[in-house]
Amino acid sequence: MNKERMDVTGYDRRALGIDSPMYDYYAQKIIEKTGITSGLCVDAGAGGGYLGLALAKITDLAFIFLDQSEKMLERAELNIANAGLKKRARTLHADVHKIPLTNESVDLVISRGSIPFWAAPGTALEEFYRILAPGGMVYVGTGRGTPEVKKQVEAKREEMGERPHDWEKEHHHMRGIHCDYDGIESKINITNFKLNRGEDGSWIHMWK
Repeated sequence: MNKERMDVTGYDRRALGIDSPMYDYYAQKIIEKTGITSGLCVDAGAGGGYLGLALAKITDLAFIFLDQSEKMLERAELNIANAGLKKRARTLHADVHKIPLTNESVDLVISRGSIPFWAAPGTALEEFYRILAPGGMVYVGTGRGTPEVKKQVEAKREEMGERPHDWEKEHHHMRGIHCDYDGIESKINITNFKLNRGEDGSWIHMWK
């Protein structure tokens, strides 16, 4: 996915509107899985910051929205301002494979939907672990929510006057954009690693 060529405005509108139930769901799940509600969180491959924004609504976390796309980070800065989060959040133009943050400086690392586009997911995960403070956690993966969440998304589409989403077509398209989670697990040199697969996607949970 080339974020520099994508329709940033349209993507942003969908993420904050139609897809908002999905981000709200994953934000709540992150809290349930990690129990972390304060400290510093990095939203990696953040785009416009949608997962972090959802998490900010229900926690006291401070945020760094990290992405390689300057256009998406410009959008993230607008979203931060519109959400009244300028005192709690900032953007960082960087590569997930080489993060310009010091060792053990972050309490939580999150990401949704960006991992299949990382050139070397194992390297990125090792970077996350490097910046993770003792007691910190990583929760990253892919998914579009549960069937119930998808119903909520469809209700949003109807509310906004858009056509129903073709989930089967999306599934077919995404088959060619995948991540070898099993391959990562077999190669990565991190003991505190758990792969969770369910109806809401595939998610990696790491802790220090």
